Amino acid sequence: MTRRFLSLALTVALAAATTTPLFAIDTVTRKSDNKKFGGTITDMSKNEFKVKKAVGDPDVLQANDVSAVEWDGASGDLRLGASDENGGRFEMAIQRYTKSQAESKGSSEHLKAEFAYVIARATAKWALSDPEKQAAAIQLLQAAQKSNPNYFRYYESVNLLGQAQLASGDAAGARATFALLAKAPWSDYKLAAQIASGRILIAENKLDEAVKEFEAAAAGASDSPADQLRKYEAMLGQARATVMQAKHEEALKILETVTDKGPADEASLQAEAYVLQGDSLQALGRAKEAALAYLHVDILFSRETTQHAAALFNLSKVWKSVQLPDRSTEAEAKLVQLYPNSSWRKKLAGNAAPAE
Repeated sequence: MTRRFLSLALTVALAAATTTPLFAIDTVTRKSDNKKFGGTITDMSKNEFKVKKAVGDPDVLQANDVSAVEWDGASGDLRLGASDENGGRFEMAIQRYTKSQAESKGSSEHLKAEFAYVIARATAKWALSDPEKQAAAIQLLQAAQKSNPNYFRYYESVNLLGQAQLASGDAAGARATFALLAKAPWSDYKLAAQIASGRILIAENKLDEAVKEFEAAAAGASDSPADQLRKYEAMLGQARATVMQAKHEEALKILETVTDKGPADEASLQAEAYVLQGDSLQALGRAKEAALAYLHVDILFSRETTQHAAALFNLSKVWKSVQLPDRSTEAEAKLVQLYPNSSWRKKLAGNAAPAE
């Protein structure tokens, strides 16, 4: 009897050993091929980190090629917060991140850095459509970089910091920040810094110089998927400068290439392209076509909050011009409800604002 009991106990123990991990499992998803890597994240730097497995050599991942991380030591609200952030629900995302941060007691230094960076990131994205959040976003991003300068999200946060500074009107600060971004070891980030330089020139109304900067960035892109995305972002910047120069037919040709040949799953790129397309069509007196362009953003890309607010404001104008006042009122009401603090909401001043 005793021998049979020991045999059974040994069998159960062996089964448990084969199904229970011997160490914590973090899961990283690589952007370039959507492949997942499981293990323990080690050897962190701003350029790369390793995922140590139970057996075999560790996997090395480049920081710019990471699309998602699931941390073993974090509560479920970290994952839920990422879903909210991706859906444009930034306030809810920050609440979930903060809750997970409080619940994940005794977390590793890497996980502590993760909380600092993702809370700052969500705040920065929110600030792009809500100017009242800009100061907090800049402060949080700078604090995360100062306390964890060798974390893999460093350059991602530098890019967001520059965008927040530019949105707040600090062109000099943005230029210094994007100069840091240009020091990243990957060509797509260097191109992002060059594109940002073009956007700063737009903000300074140096449109001819901006066009040249965007053209150079587009020409410098390699055939890699990451560089090709930057190419279309550069073309988008060129189109924006061309719209501001009132060269609307030229801008529409560029934008048609972006919407037709650019990556369809890059919502931010497509949303901005359709807003600019609507702007040029409006300027050419083609109001119905402009309404269709803005509707693309309202229907397909509403998660892109900055461009969605712009589209709603412009829909409120073009619906009036095509004699559809009810739809104009709907667009205004949606703008007020969703983006009460945006610059586009403030541009409704002078019109009869819809009821809150």
